[in-house]
Amino acid sequence: MYTIHKLKPDRSITGFIPAFSGAIIMALIGIFFGIKAAFTFIAIFYWGISVYTFIGFLRTGNANFIIPSLFQFFAGLVAYTFEPKSSGNAPPFLAFAVLLTIIFLIWVILLAATKKMKWRGREILEMAAAPVEDTGNGYTPRPLPSGKTEFSEEQIMEFAKFARRNLIAVSYVGKDKVVFVPVVMGREFGFIVGLKNDYIDETWVSFDFDGNITVNISHRDYLEYTEALSFDQLCSSLGNLFVDFIETHHRGEGIRIIARMDAVRVGIFS
Repeated sequence: MYTIHKLKPDRSITGFIPAFSGAIIMALIGIFFGIKAAFTFIAIFYWGISVYTFIGFLRTGNANFIIPSLFQFFAGLVAYTFEPKSSGNAPPFLAFAVLLTIIFLIWVILLAATKKMKWRGREILEMAAAPVEDTGNGYTPRPLPSGKTEFSEEQIMEFAKFARRNLIAVSYVGKDKVVFVPVVMGREFGFIVGLKNDYIDETWVSFDFDGNITVNISHRDYLEYTEALSFDQLCSSLGNLFVDFIETHHRGEGIRIIARMDAVRVGIFS
């Protein structure tokens, strides 16, 4: 359905920076302090990432995050117990840890390939742009109203849980509204660790409990489109997309939302 991509190709390497940095630091430690020190560092590195990944599970409710967290934990355990000068067969404990590391690694690869742990912000931006053909005067630095609905507070809150669990959007719950922030892959760090306490400079869709919808598209996200699409139409389309999401979820057909995003065919790391 959404075969014509209107976003620029994703060439960001943000998601790979931790791995590259860890490899470089490990190599330097190995050169100056020896191989054992290098493996001790990589163990601590893996354990730190494991904690971060588990926090992702706690923040989103997406149980799939437990699998990479376990992989990282056991990979760190293997690295920590590594003895470069040891000979003979590995102790049973280490062999078991290596086996679990391999099993969880394969599981992580399968989860990544099926987009079970993918933040869906890029799909949202593509889907919002799909029906917009007109170009306009460019970006407008203010939120725009996008109609009214009759959703109950319960319907909005239930979808907020679904959206957070499936990495469709982070939700900010206020006294009189819920704000949905679709997070693009590679920008999730601040949301997971709690450093991103506001959404003002992000792309977001707000549903207040009186039925009003307000939409904001960030300048950074707007510049990701290959053309200067009509800003009013783009905001309206994004608002309508979330209305459709909530209606679909309320009918008990949340799986169709996931299928629609998969049909956009965005890369697993984008």
